Amino acid sequence: MAHQAVKPYSFLMYFLAIIAFFFLGIVYASITEAGKGQMLAGGAIVFGYGVIGAFIGLCLSIFTAIKAKRHSIIKINGLLTLIIVASFAYFYVNYQKRQREKLENEQQKIERPKTHKTTNKAQTKPMAMLINSDTDNQTTHEMGLGMFTPNFYENKVLYFYSNLTHGKSVQEHMPTDSITFKQREYGGFDIATAPPWLVPEHLKLDYDLLYFKVKSISHDFIEVIVNTTNNQTAFVDRYSGKLHYWSEFLLGVHSIEFPEPSKHKIYVKPLDHAGTIATSYSFMRPVKIQNDWMYVELMDDNFNKKGNGWIRWTKNSKMLITYNLLS
Repeated sequence: MAHQAVKPYSFLMYFLAIIAFFFLGIVYASITEAGKGQMLAGGAIVFGYGVIGAFIGLCLSIFTAIKAKRHSIIKINGLLTLIIVASFAYFYVNYQKRQREKLENEQQKIERPKTHKTTNKAQTKPMAMLINSDTDNQTTHEMGLGMFTPNFYENKVLYFYSNLTHGKSVQEHMPTDSITFKQREYGGFDIATAPPWLVPEHLKLDYDLLYFKVKSISHDFIEVIVNTTNNQTAFVDRYSGKLHYWSEFLLGVHSIEFPEPSKHKIYVKPLDHAGTIATSYSFMRPVKIQNDWMYVELMDDNFNKKGNGWIRWTKNSKMLITYNLLS
């Protein structure tokens, strides 16, 4: 019955099988969480499952067209159509669910995360008030060594320690408080519980950004500023996240600028007595850091390059610039 393979209803079956099995592959990837925790690669992994499913569907439909009778193929076409409709319904329901979660997350930005008991009762500014404040404290407090970000993809709890005994390991200390993280259904993390005094340097979990300014570092611990309103510090396990020294951190930001541009100059060389550059600009993008000097690209309001030069980004342990993590 090979002649069945070139009939119009068989070609329709090929087409429906490709679409139906593509959707089934994506549904399978979603159910098994094949792309979970893979960040940007997650979408490609899920799409790959769909392509594999479509190929399997095409092969099965060709084999069926050769072996089956006309009325069987027509019934199969009906079944494939039902699968496609059901798949659309499945994805539509999940899309609506994601939209509701997104709306809930937006509302949570103005609320304090759920807290647990803590011995520190100091009243401080809640975290949500700093969520969109990239530059409030960048030049008003001590500079520190850089930034620490916890690895919440591997550690669902970040423990805080105090009253350290030097020479003892992390395991020999009892944590005094912690942050716990929960993973969203479709990727990313939220804070589940946190101390009421927690006001980190940067908190934008919709972009997976949580940074603490680093005050000191030892073999096993990093001292971080956990409340930027009163400079309260705590210690964290050095290996529970990643330490970004200022040079590394600033090379990864979107742009930088001077708080008062009129009081600063752009130099042709990293020397105080070098010639200056008068190019008009709105933002700067870090390119290279050499001690207290930074080589930057000068950008206009549309982030088009207008020139380049050297700036002093720090002096006397004080940061002279502000930075923008995001555009």
